[in-house]
Amino acid sequence: MTGARILTLDHRFTGSGPLGCLAISAVITAFAFFAPGISFGFALLPFAFAIVSSNRMIRLTCVAGYFGWVAIISGWGLVSLGHPVLLVMTIGGALTTLLCVLMVRLGIGLTCLILLPLHFVPGNPLLATGTVFPAAGPMAIFVLAILIVGIEQIGHAAHRAAALLLMVVLGNLAGLAIASFKEMPRASEGYQTIDITGISAFSERGYNQVLGDAMQVGGTYITGENIIQSDNTAAIAQWCRIVRARDLTVWLGVQNAGSGQAQLWAFDAEACRIPQPLYAARTGIPWITGHFAQMEGIQAQDAIGFLACFEGFSVWRWLEIAKDNPQTVVTFAKDYWTEPLQVGRLRRKIARQFERLLSVPSFHAEAGKTLLMQVPNDGVSS
Repeated sequence: MTGARILTLDHRFTGSGPLGCLAISAVITAFAFFAPGISFGFALLPFAFAIVSSNRMIRLTCVAGYFGWVAIISGWGLVSLGHPVLLVMTIGGALTTLLCVLMVRLGIGLTCLILLPLHFVPGNPLLATGTVFPAAGPMAIFVLAILIVGIEQIGHAAHRAAALLLMVVLGNLAGLAIASFKEMPRASEGYQTIDITGISAFSERGYNQVLGDAMQVGGTYITGENIIQSDNTAAIAQWCRIVRARDLTVWLGVQNAGSGQAQLWAFDAEACRIPQPLYAARTGIPWITGHFAQMEGIQAQDAIGFLACFEGFSVWRWLEIAKDNPQTVVTFAKDYWTEPLQVGRLRRKIARQFERLLSVPSFHAEAGKTLLMQVPNDGVSS
């Protein structure tokens, strides 16, 4: 078998042609998304196969194996939130097919660039830029897409494969060189992750009290997303009593009852006169927790960059917070709607990609699972 035939992933290589490529791509993507210890960067392999292949059907099935998982996660969540199964499957299938066809017709690099401004689109392969260009900064996202556009114009499959390999090798060597001169930003405070999976109660009021009791007196904490609703005056009053009684500062996940927008509110002895949002999500699921246009609201708290749940899957939102040069990135989330799929693990894997790319540490507060406690940097654990 010639090298060219191997590189084009023809029937002799896959054993079953396009269906074999679809299965291989789906398995690789599943491991990259959900398997512990496997980097999200491995999800780029199906796209590398697609770029090298000269067979359009092979290219289509390679990218479909990746975006099929994105559609499954999104659809599973929407159905869990009460949307009709048939409607979700129909629209999800149509959009996934359209996206895969665009990648074949326009090219992977150009399609990724087109997706960038669509802040509400999850799963853009450029989320894995940190694997190719570690420590290179946010502009590397655009550079990677443009380089892919150029590589896709190369006529010979073997030359495309060589160009991809050279890009990855040189990108990582350059990253090592940059990292040797570039230190990870060091904030005056960091965060310790606290496991709260064992906390339960029969009512929201009971859970709020148990959660508050799990916090050390005098501590500062960040919770997961949507712990209470913005119009729940009883819950707001309860949290004010909790923070006053235990001398706490709690940045509490609050959901706007009207728009569904995820927010963080400051609860402490002083702020509880009138609790105020510290952060409001810019991106959410259109018609559910967000809009097609980005939402308004306070965006920063000192040197911390915040991301709310769904925002962790948006390249655009990572680019937005990167421009403010945060010393720390904190994601607060609530993932019950995709269980048993390990979406929280996937979000952490993506965050590690941006840790590599931006040289910024990230931390995660997940409702019902983890809580963040502010500690001096010598006691940080992520």
